[in-house]
Amino acid sequence: MFDDAQQAGGLANVADDPELCAFHLPSRLIRGSLQVVIASGGEAPFVVRRLRQLLEKRFGPEWAEWMRAAARLRKSVRELKLTSAEQEVVFDRFFDETVAVGALTTRVPTEAEQAAWLSRPVTSEIGPKGILQQETSDNSRSGFVSLVGAGPGDAGLMTVRGRQRLMGADAVVYDRLAATALPTDLPKRVELHCVGKHSGNHPVPQEEINALLIRLAREGKKVVRLKGGDPYMFGRGGEEAQAIVAADIPYEVVPGVTAGVAVPAYAGVPVTHRRDAVRVTLVTAHESVKDEGPSVRWDLLAGDSHATLIGYMGVTNLANVVDRLLQAGMDAKTPSVVIRYGTTSKHRAVYSELSDLPTAVARAGVKPPALFVIGSVVRHAKQLNWFERRPLFGERVVVVSPAREMGAMLEMSGAEVVEVPLPVTAASRVVMGALPLTGCVLRNAVEVDALAEERDSLGWGPRMTAWCLSAEAADRARQQGWTRIEEVSILEGTGCFLRRGVNRRPAEQ
Repeated sequence: MFDDAQQAGGLANVADDPELCAFHLPSRLIRGSLQVVIASGGEAPFVVRRLRQLLEKRFGPEWAEWMRAAARLRKSVRELKLTSAEQEVVFDRFFDETVAVGALTTRVPTEAEQAAWLSRPVTSEIGPKGILQQETSDNSRSGFVSLVGAGPGDAGLMTVRGRQRLMGADAVVYDRLAATALPTDLPKRVELHCVGKHSGNHPVPQEEINALLIRLAREGKKVVRLKGGDPYMFGRGGEEAQAIVAADIPYEVVPGVTAGVAVPAYAGVPVTHRRDAVRVTLVTAHESVKDEGPSVRWDLLAGDSHATLIGYMGVTNLANVVDRLLQAGMDAKTPSVVIRYGTTSKHRAVYSELSDLPTAVARAGVKPPALFVIGSVVRHAKQLNWFERRPLFGERVVVVSPAREMGAMLEMSGAEVVEVPLPVTAASRVVMGALPLTGCVLRNAVEVDALAEERDSLGWGPRMTAWCLSAEAADRARQQGWTRIEEVSILEGTGCFLRRGVNRRPAEQ
């Protein structure tokens, strides 16, 4: 094939054979306008694949918004007509104060910060602190830290006080799994710091997170540390609180709805039931592989038929957990379930008898984040599985605010609604990029135009449907290049879409 292509004046690429390649296809990581290209010249494509997987974890959706901020700063710098050397000083300020080089994490600067960088005297002797550098000089201002539980994923499960603290914050330090709970109408002045933590991947070490919280508070800021679920439930919130206390900084804890209770409820599993379970045990599956230190008494758990066992971070070590329980005498037919991305549009539950659970989970391709529930209460899921029965289950749709009754009806029908203000905020982009979107509800041409440049952002994809509530919106969506367009109405009282007509390009039919 390679020889035939050369003789015909064409190009050919034979996989895994560099000598028979006239060109090579690099792997690209895309975050907005940021593109990271990885290639090996065809010599070691397996390395390229693994490096991209590594960078996919390190480069979160916040990098896309960071690139937009960088572009705005560059435009402002050019308007000032600074010399090349002076421009580089401002660019250094932007980079040094928004990027944690060692951890490859970033945050989106506020407009006020960018204005300050532009107004400060431009001298090569004055350099900004790194994003994770701890303030060592005395500071007379007193900051405050709120450790806030974001809940299990469904933004509607965020507490009232948690939202209040977020809306009044100067800075928010959030884990990736907590991103869905960020208010999309978060004020522009709020700094967003993604520290990237999720199951099995902690790109920013805990010590650096502690230092970041202390540094922000010592700058006199009201800081929200937004953590998935509840801050003190297997989330190292206690360690962060101890670091804050040691730094003599005032703080509070705003508890959140923990996944161990909420996620089973969305899967139709009551964690207690008068006829089945009167006790609940919460563990981390990591404990199943520990030989020293804190340990779980698997023998006691296996022999307690009137208890529910709930395991966080429950996929990687699931086989070890099941083996320990079976060896300790638990009934192999005990009803069990593993639930991934519970309470969200990516919610997925795999039900099985205990002995077959690891095989069922592997067959279904379930990966973290997930938790397991083991106990007789799981048998009630067949009757009580309300969440997956909703007509719009699995849909994650963007609606321009105010969504009002339409948003409420969509949610009641099972859709995860991301209500986005115009102009689109940095927090909105973080939320939209947290999980894949399936569609966008568009009422008019103005909304189509306002969201046009978001379509290349994380979370958006070519298979998204434009649900257009007017002919005007549908016409503009066609002009903007949407490939999946449906003119619909909302059935009053149900939130279900009624098709008025389907308008797709021939390739999509």
